[in-house]
Amino acid sequence: MDWRDLDPTELFETIRAQAAPADAEPMVWAFRQVFDAARADPALLDHLAAAAVCAVAYRDRDTPRGVAEKLFRRSVSDERWQRDYKPLLQAPRR
Repeated sequence: MDWRDLDPTELFETIRAQAAPADAEPMVWAFRQVFDAARADPALLDHLAAAAVCAVAYRDRDTPRGVAEKLFRRSVSDERWQRDYKPLLQAPRR
């Protein structure tokens, strides 16, 4: 995937429609940062994810595994991801 082709507008609209404003705007901001990094080098995504999990673990006096388990429990189901969110990340076909 060429991250430069991604138009996140619909994803951001969905986030804003489904989340409380206090949660939606920080999430949109975070996605913008991640997409900028992915456009620079997609391999950075793995490093950003690991660094964010470690930072949250430090903030919360937890472990990276504990943070990852909490994130897993809060995540949407695989079916909902495939149906509702993954299509919002599909770049237009050329």
